[in-house]
Amino acid sequence: MRQTTLKHIEKREPLSIPLDLDKLPTQRDFILEWDIPFRGYGGGYANGKTSGGVYDAIMLSYLIPGNRGFIGRYDGKELRQSTMAEFRRLCPPQMIDKQNDQMGYIKFKSQYGGSEILYGDMKEDMRGPNLGWFYIDQAEEVEHEKFQALLGRLRKKTPWLMANGQPVKKKDGTILYAPTYGLVTFNPEGRNWIWKYFHPDSPDRQPDHKLYMASTFDGLAAGFIAKEYVDRMLRVYPESARKRYLDGSWDVFEGRVYPMFDIDMHVVKCIERKPHWLIYESIDHGLRNATAVGWWAVDDYGNLFLLDEHYEAEKPVAYHANIIKAKREQLKQPIAITYLDAHCWALDQSKGQHIYSIADEYRDHGIYAVPGQKDWNAAYNRICEHLSPDPNHWHPLTGEMGAPRLYVAAHCRAFIDEMLAYTWKKRRGTVNRNHPDEPTDHNDHHMDELAYFIASRPSVPVREAPQRQNALELYREAKAKWNPLVEEPAGSGSWMSV
Repeated sequence: MRQTTLKHIEKREPLSIPLDLDKLPTQRDFILEWDIPFRGYGGGYANGKTSGGVYDAIMLSYLIPGNRGFIGRYDGKELRQSTMAEFRRLCPPQMIDKQNDQMGYIKFKSQYGGSEILYGDMKEDMRGPNLGWFYIDQAEEVEHEKFQALLGRLRKKTPWLMANGQPVKKKDGTILYAPTYGLVTFNPEGRNWIWKYFHPDSPDRQPDHKLYMASTFDGLAAGFIAKEYVDRMLRVYPESARKRYLDGSWDVFEGRVYPMFDIDMHVVKCIERKPHWLIYESIDHGLRNATAVGWWAVDDYGNLFLLDEHYEAEKPVAYHANIIKAKREQLKQPIAITYLDAHCWALDQSKGQHIYSIADEYRDHGIYAVPGQKDWNAAYNRICEHLSPDPNHWHPLTGEMGAPRLYVAAHCRAFIDEMLAYTWKKRRGTVNRNHPDEPTDHNDHHMDELAYFIASRPSVPVREAPQRQNALELYREAKAKWNPLVEEPAGSGSWMSV
């Protein structure tokens, strides 16, 4: 295993991280080129980018004593389930002095640098303490302004220390401070801010920024994933999707919006719903165009199941409300949340002098909804993520490894037809999608309700832990069952032995 070293570091406990840097040269260069302060690692799925970012986070904390860094992703739940899970896998536990997952804080022991790591989501204001480095995972999900805000926080002055603990000084007597770093890992998403700052073809590329790219096939050659996983994606993905999600191409293809959706992989004949699963409703209301409603279930592992649908045009709210209530009766389970197109809260309906909204009409008929999220970029990224096979995810029905997280009941034909026919009008980022209620040859009403649902980031169910009986209850139960006339088996005891 290649050793990572920097000059002017104090003597510290030796450190070994379980990652072979010689398996994939691109990953190795991304990790070890310390003279490049801003590095971006992207490409296809399973190319080792998150492992590379986490490795650098550990080494920046270890090699620069007293450092402070930040690990972030757009969504905090996904950060903890993916990025920080990889951090726990790679970071030797003996390094950690303190950790508070609720606060998003890690403190290393003094013999391992004594540095701090903050971690959390990137939805809110990015103000905070000065940093020596930051690492953004799945940076394509993050707004440009958040990246800029983190750049403004790279103000921490951390001196290099000699073996005796004294700071290293220049010839003129001034203290030598460690450089600051900004790291991002991502899947290519068109000409966004990552392309602007890191891509060599960008006219705005910064001189201290460098791009590192590796494909899924590079990850296969390095042993990060199995050949069966790649073969499955090759069977499912058309050529355009292969270029984008396996080769890591920056070119945005013309054609299907979700080319990874495949009937054989995502459509299932029978969904055995469990009573504790959470059920959500998502409504895209139409006047002349169809009103699309999806009933979505979420299981313990974050799998999304479209259980049922309603899809009909040119009907009043009262008609759709009655259909919705009838479907609820069939489900025989409470609805966690009902999402409705946010435009339905506009006061653009009238009857005489009474002004009201579509949401008011649904409420009058017993359908109480909340506005669905309208963040198209976030919804698109999450839909692609849920449709794409995950090499570490079990199929919820077959148990096969390397499965997606979104499934559709076979009778939901309107949803399936829209998913297969949903195409781009222009390149990603400047897509002119049809406005709801405008006639179009390529309707997207189910696609909109899916976006409302998935962008709102539905929760997974939490089972209640079984309550244990206390000693007194066990005593009473044993006493009630004990019969002194029945011969006890040897060693079985009685209620008096409880």
